[in-house]
Amino acid sequence: MSKFFRNNKLIVILCAIIVFISLIGISLRSQSQSHAEQYVGDTVAFGQRAVSYPVQFVSGFIGDLFSTSNNDKPSNKEKQLEAENQRLKADNKKYKKELDIEDISKYDPISSTVLSRNPDQWMNTFVIDKGSKNGVESNMAVMTSEGLVGRISKVNQFSSQVDLISTNTRSNRLSVNIQHDDKNVFGLIDQYDAKKEELVITDINNKDKVEKGDKVVTSGLADQLPSSLYIGEVTKVENDQYGLSKEIRVKPAASLADLNHVYVAKRDPQTIPDESAATSENESGVE
Repeated sequence: MSKFFRNNKLIVILCAIIVFISLIGISLRSQSQSHAEQYVGDTVAFGQRAVSYPVQFVSGFIGDLFSTSNNDKPSNKEKQLEAENQRLKADNKKYKKELDIEDISKYDPISSTVLSRNPDQWMNTFVIDKGSKNGVESNMAVMTSEGLVGRISKVNQFSSQVDLISTNTRSNRLSVNIQHDDKNVFGLIDQYDAKKEELVITDINNKDKVEKGDKVVTSGLADQLPSSLYIGEVTKVENDQYGLSKEIRVKPAASLADLNHVYVAKRDPQTIPDESAATSENESGVE
């Protein structure tokens, strides 16, 4: 009898392991997150928010306490006030610039704050404090007042993950237009050079004319991002190692390393290509 129970326990354990591995595989393959994953993501984001705000408050209170206790050193207090004044002026200037931006306003922007960034993935992803309850959806563009910084990759109910345009993955290749005079040269951002802090566009036809200073914007093709969102400008044009095509270097307009406040830009559904219609057209063309 004991041998029977031991065998049953082994079977139960093996079944549990198989189910666990299957769930992991499904989670990795799926583009959308399960309710459990969303709950965990929101819980972590809430914890980060709950910790960061009190820490900022306490650090500010302690700083004020020490500064007021040193009555014999009024110059330190004055220096602190001056530094705080300069910070507020810089913030006001930044927010005024963001309020004046015109390119974002037509996309019904969702204002959001960066909650966290993993030091190991600093130039790849970050988490914002807005989710599906705020109208955020996968593949929406994420911007600052300077330009595009990334796109939404995972959406929870109250938080979302953003993949930066500097993320070096094949699935994150961004379709762009290089604006030269009155023509657009189509290309794909292939990689990010972390040392030079530049985006790299490869496989540009040698016949296409591109020069330093040309502006680079989203094309609105092959992805869900709106078209004509500003990314940066060309800093260098050179032939690839085989001399068969051009390699374009682009300096991002927005600082990807220092992000605190961003906007999620919605795309007008009428501008999104109808895949079913395109498929039917292709089928009719074949016939």
